[in-house]
Amino acid sequence: MGKKFILLVCGVAFLMASSCNKEDKLKLEQLQQELEGLQQQSLPGVPPESDVTIPDDTQFAITLDKAGYGIDAGGSVSIAYSLPEAATVEVSTKDGWSATVSASGQKEGEIVVTAPDPASPTDIVVKAVAADGRQTAATLPVIVRDPYTDATRTSVAAMGYYCFNTQMATDYHFSKMAECGMDMLTIESSDNWQEQLDLAHKHGMKGVLFVNGPAGDYYRDHSDTKLSDIIAIAKNHPALAGYQIFDEPHLKYLNQMKVEKARVEELDPNPAHPVYVNMGPSNASEETYGVKEFEDYVEILVSELDLKFITFDQYPVYEGYLDPSWPRTWDIIFAAAKRHNIPVWAFTLCCWEWFRETPNLENIRLQCNINLAYGAQVNQFFVYRATSGTNFAPLMNDGSYTAAYDYCRDYCREMHNRGYVFAGCNVKQLRSNIFFGNYLQTFSKADLPPQIKDMKIGGEALVSLIENKGNEYVVVVNGSWQNHCTIDAEFDAMVYSIDHDGVFTEHQGGSKASFDLEGGDMMVFKYR
Repeated sequence: MGKKFILLVCGVAFLMASSCNKEDKLKLEQLQQELEGLQQQSLPGVPPESDVTIPDDTQFAITLDKAGYGIDAGGSVSIAYSLPEAATVEVSTKDGWSATVSASGQKEGEIVVTAPDPASPTDIVVKAVAADGRQTAATLPVIVRDPYTDATRTSVAAMGYYCFNTQMATDYHFSKMAECGMDMLTIESSDNWQEQLDLAHKHGMKGVLFVNGPAGDYYRDHSDTKLSDIIAIAKNHPALAGYQIFDEPHLKYLNQMKVEKARVEELDPNPAHPVYVNMGPSNASEETYGVKEFEDYVEILVSELDLKFITFDQYPVYEGYLDPSWPRTWDIIFAAAKRHNIPVWAFTLCCWEWFRETPNLENIRLQCNINLAYGAQVNQFFVYRATSGTNFAPLMNDGSYTAAYDYCRDYCREMHNRGYVFAGCNVKQLRSNIFFGNYLQTFSKADLPPQIKDMKIGGEALVSLIENKGNEYVVVVNGSWQNHCTIDAEFDAMVYSIDHDGVFTEHQGGSKASFDLEGGDMMVFKYR
């Protein structure tokens, strides 16, 4: 076809160049039509027009994985990158930051970013250059955590409650729990409790061992198993966090609890291994607890048992509404903890149970963030593994994981990003804006520190003023898991906001800022 195409082109050119009669014009029209037909066909060695790939710069882009936990002053973080084709990658830094690139292939690799000490927010740009000279660039998504806090800081703990039976206590499931962000777990009646403590230690977790009360029946029913033998082994294990003996007990068992607690403490007097007695909610009946007022129930257990911390469970998120007794429970627990100067461990429902709402990130956030605002030092997730009467737990009994696992993992990441604010904190004042209004004073401008000139909150919110290691914080929690909450703030001096990703933002005196909180989310403001 090549020769024919060339001859046709020459013929058309000759006829067009010469003076044509009617017959020649007819030939010219025929030649032009045939030439157009050939142009629509594929020439030898040339693909059809529809198959020709034209380089598209918009398709040449670098993809960067987000830095999950951010970076501390003097610390480093690794971020993976990928490209659609081979390219050279360079990173531009300033303000004392540095970065190295290691390519694991022509189209992917890893960028290690190191922050100075102290660290301030900066711009880090990644540029990729393809072999043909095309370029693409992106801003590195490094999250700068609070540069004014010691990098060795601790976080509030996340504990999975009711976790593994004997068959499921494997390295895989423990690694999944650690990946979820849990750093504590309960170890219930199990033949392999020692192995579970070993696995907990391997994955950086601590275990609360069930030894008496309901779980103690297991050990008492096994003639070859004695409590003294168990504690003799467990008390020296580096992963042991304590011993649970009763859950939501009736006060008729008070003397038995005293005896069993004293027995455990005699076998293991280490104060780092406290005895755990969990309390229930304030909406239970006198028949359930053996006393009419919940305040009396809490006070009797704390005082008579000399508890080293208060732990209680209440699951407030029902289908479409919050349990109205939840604020009362927290009010009583908070007052008792202040009175006795002991910490609080609080529960969060992370599964479906009876008429309560199916778990999602928003209602898990709400429960946990309210716990933090009240100063809870451990967020306990009930249940980690599905039990009778529950469903859609993070871990099901067939070994599969549900979306509830993802919600817990996402929240634990948020919690650990700002856990240093709450670990060992002192809650100085609590206020509410509609939410918890019957039990707390209404939030007003007068409650703010002088650094914050004004703060207007749109929606339901709990406001907590916290002191920790010489730092001061205002914490605003969206009191709804279903609706957004807005904050409009005006500052008279330097204030720093810290969002759930750990992003640390400066707000100069005389400036204004607006924030939008998703369901159950919170914003932390730090000032000096």
